[in-house]
Amino acid sequence: MLPIRNPFLWLVRWRHRKGYGIHSPFAYNLVTQVLYTPGRYYADDRLDGLFPWWERYVLRRRLVCHRLLFRLANYWQPREIHVPADVDGEVNSFLHAGCKHARLMMVDDEVLNYVGNRGRMVVVQNLSKHARRWRQIVDDPRVTVSFDLGDMGVAFFLPRMEKQHYIINW
Repeated sequence: MLPIRNPFLWLVRWRHRKGYGIHSPFAYNLVTQVLYTPGRYYADDRLDGLFPWWERYVLRRRLVCHRLLFRLANYWQPREIHVPADVDGEVNSFLHAGCKHARLMMVDDEVLNYVGNRGRMVVVQNLSKHARRWRQIVDDPRVTVSFDLGDMGVAFFLPRMEKQHYIINW
């Protein structure tokens, strides 16, 4: 997707690239149908318009992460989306476009206090900055499936599934 910034890390993550080595049907479908979906979605042109054309190239990684949030919301179709209070309005626009009926709720940094134990998803952006928070989320016993995507992490609270952590080369 993007130029390789750390070749060693990219090689370590190669094992789970595009779903290779993932045996869980839920995790495999998420990786193949959300993370590595080719082509554009119905709202991509409208959402890309939130960024001026010159910023689309300068802030390419941020735009790619926002598109992933849109795809996750579109795939998961949650009733509520808990968004940290310090997130910019662009993220809210992408999330709302992905799931129009979802209620966006602003929360403080302790997102686990607001999450129940069934059918929830937590996304943490900028894992290098929020490494401690991400480790707390992954270690939480209610989190059953988590994905480390390099720059961001996605954790699911699905009580019927076995605990599994995937490191995806995305």
